[in-house]
Amino acid sequence: MKVELHLHTSRYSACATATPAQLMEALIASGYEAVFITEHDAVWGRWELEQLQGQFPGIRIFPGVELSLPRGTFQHLLILGACDPHYLAMCDDAAAVLDKARREGHLTVLAHPFRWEEASRMLAQGLRPDAIEHCSCNHNGLAAEQAMRAALRLHLPCVNAGDVHGLDFVGRFWIETDRPVNGAQDIRTIVLDGAYRNCSREA
Repeated sequence: MKVELHLHTSRYSACATATPAQLMEALIASGYEAVFITEHDAVWGRWELEQLQGQFPGIRIFPGVELSLPRGTFQHLLILGACDPHYLAMCDDAAAVLDKARREGHLTVLAHPFRWEEASRMLAQGLRPDAIEHCSCNHNGLAAEQAMRAALRLHLPCVNAGDVHGLDFVGRFWIETDRPVNGAQDIRTIVLDGAYRNCSREA
């Protein structure tokens, strides 16, 4: 399955330039079969997701969040499958966030860990997400190489993700899974099992 792990919409992310409907249409046109919506420090309500899914049955739409740890900093953690607003109140305790996410079966991905100086602080503190973001639209080639080296050193999976903020970001970086993502929690076992491959339009 062609999957987008990191996407923002203009509904809740001020930096995004496209609406949820525009992005779903673009993803479907580009052959995506599943997407995780990961707004900045905001979660979609279940009813919102159900409504959007009803409008776009051609793609599986899952919740998530890109959490700033701590709030206002440039260390960002994707929590794929999460729609619990309690995460938003936990942003000063990265260890507790990681623990809660794992207990609930959500995949955690350290987003663009070498884009900014403080973006990978948790790694230096001995905290480990489930995976590290490799190539994305907001991560240059040097940063992507650093991410891969860190992943190899720490024995963590490295995943491509679009970090989509607008229509021109769609179809540049993604993963292809070897088995279907039928539910939000499936992505954690898929990535930890290595049942995916990183893909890029630039390749």
